[in-house]
Amino acid sequence: MNILVWSDSHGHKEYVMRMLDKEPECKTVFFLGDGMSEAEYAKEHYPDRSFILVKGNNDWHSRAELYAYKHLEGVTFMACHGDMLSVRFSLRELFNKADSVRAHIALYGHTHVPKTEGDPYSGVCAVNPGALCDGKYCVITVEKGDYSIVHKDIF
Repeated sequence: MNILVWSDSHGHKEYVMRMLDKEPECKTVFFLGDGMSEAEYAKEHYPDRSFILVKGNNDWHSRAELYAYKHLEGVTFMACHGDMLSVRFSLRELFNKADSVRAHIALYGHTHVPKTEGDPYSGVCAVNPGALCDGKYCVITVEKGDYSIVHKDIF
């Protein structure tokens, strides 16, 4: 199963559509905040995909949740924007939160920096797809409890 992850589109609806068209095999899509109007537009125009949306610090009028949890193919995901966990300074709060809900992968945005980092204490893997407004996103492939992460560019 291929999972599409993006964050921080900041009004670039054309980038969202280009990314979704480029990754037709990704039927599950995580949006990690800051571009909720683009995410809701994409959800309407791609009804064959399952969207998991969380609110970012710039999604003021959104009623979306701050956290989302999903178990897929033996891997548990926790998704958030990350601002409330101080991810600009350290991933410790993110790792602790994900470990407390027994997530294997903690998805976050906010920093605009693509990153994959494992926590040696909890075993949680933190993944930031980067900012879609800069053309960055990622695809996570999961199968029977194993996963691989590929950072990508729409350009």
